[in-house]
Amino acid sequence: MFSAKLREVGKEARWEYLEALLSSVLPGDTVIVQYPLWTNNTEFELEFINYLKNVRHAKIVAMVWDIVSWLQDNRERDYTKDASLWMLNKYDLVIAANPKMGKRLREEGGVTTPMIPMHLTDFIYNGPLIPKQYKKELYYVATGIDPAMIEEVPSDLRINFIGPNNQVKDFPDHVSLLGPMESNDIPSKLDGGFGLLYYPQKGGYKGMHRYGEYNNPMKLSLYLASGLPVVCLSNTAHAKWIKAQGVGVVIDNLEDLGEAINGVSEEAYYQILDNLKPWQRAVTSGFFAKGAAIEAIRVLNLGFTDTLIHQEGNND
Repeated sequence: MFSAKLREVGKEARWEYLEALLSSVLPGDTVIVQYPLWTNNTEFELEFINYLKNVRHAKIVAMVWDIVSWLQDNRERDYTKDASLWMLNKYDLVIAANPKMGKRLREEGGVTTPMIPMHLTDFIYNGPLIPKQYKKELYYVATGIDPAMIEEVPSDLRINFIGPNNQVKDFPDHVSLLGPMESNDIPSKLDGGFGLLYYPQKGGYKGMHRYGEYNNPMKLSLYLASGLPVVCLSNTAHAKWIKAQGVGVVIDNLEDLGEAINGVSEEAYYQILDNLKPWQRAVTSGFFAKGAAIEAIRVLNLGFTDTLIHQEGNND
């Protein structure tokens, strides 16, 4: 239900919706809420929070999926007055994407609610996987083919785009379009090479390139679920983890892409595939969401503080 409908029905009807949705919540329960709710209605989201806290007497946790302000805007300005950020201070606990995002929420977003990291986003999948071949080419999955992406990716490697194309008419020879696919169909189609994690600097969402330094990309989760080695920039939140776990390649600049991929031997590639196996099982089974939920209860109900994201210190 979106903003216009929520405004149209009025406060009394919205209250009835909340009663119907949340009447099973008991005092003392811990409720984990996908954040944002994607209603585009700040008034209703506040009513939702207040109903859980003041009527149902529950503890509420925001599992942060995206920060809309930072997707759409990359200006140097005060974001603490944006609803997508100040509303997090209405929750009892925030599950941030990862420690780096948590620190940005604290320092640039003014979020004072205690935070724990999710680390990775899950991609639930129990379908078939295709054996991976050693090949020096890329896959890139997107909700739409961005002309800026075509322009910014170096031309010395073949790149296979998965997603709808409504903007680009002419493609260079190194680009292949595989068309749109349902998310759950993609893992069975990725047959080798590498999955690229990158947001173009001049893309349609103005804040997305910088946001990509902090978020848990769904692309990463999909590539891991597919058992596909990944490539990311060294300034992203998961770069150290990818390098330490040996599940992909880390580069400083997109211009280094060809050299980095060509530097991976066949033996090294198949070692990466072996390294990926436990992480593939983890993300496809909901391991990280389950772990974050248990950790939230551990913090809120038992009082542990050892996993909280702190403003200072490493916390990686």
